[in-house]
Amino acid sequence: MSFALLVAVTAHETPQQVVTRYNNYKAICDGIGFQNVRCKDPFAFHSSLTKTLQNLKNQETVIFDKVLLNEGNAYNNISGIFTAPLDGIYSFTWTMLTKSGKNFVTEIVLNGQKVALNHTDGRGHNVHPMSTSHANIKMKKGDKVWIRTHNTNGQYALGGWCYFSGAKL
Repeated sequence: MSFALLVAVTAHETPQQVVTRYNNYKAICDGIGFQNVRCKDPFAFHSSLTKTLQNLKNQETVIFDKVLLNEGNAYNNISGIFTAPLDGIYSFTWTMLTKSGKNFVTEIVLNGQKVALNHTDGRGHNVHPMSTSHANIKMKKGDKVWIRTHNTNGQYALGGWCYFSGAKL
């Protein structure tokens, strides 16, 4: 940003002088190793669960089937899996809602290995509790991340209120 300020036009410069000054600064920056960094297309998705889920098996994938945003098309709403299009750090968030007397325990996994948990517990409560979990995960191109159940005890997730999203940092 400071580079852009150095090249800013002043009232007494001709367009040719501005170009010459820009080229001089660019040559200096190139000479000391600064790279020209372009903005890249973003990779981000946001999806929701449209169906109520209950009595899922242990480690069953939770498929957030309604895609609200899928920049870069890295999230698959049929499989429920996000596939990293590039190496980097990705930020994921998922929110689950259950009903009174039930619970829903999920985990985010990287290539099948648990990274973090989310426990939404409505047992002993007279409300519909909601919980959100977050994980920043370093991924290689082609790595896969998804949400799956952590156990089978009282599993119940209310459709329309559960979300899974992620973005490359």
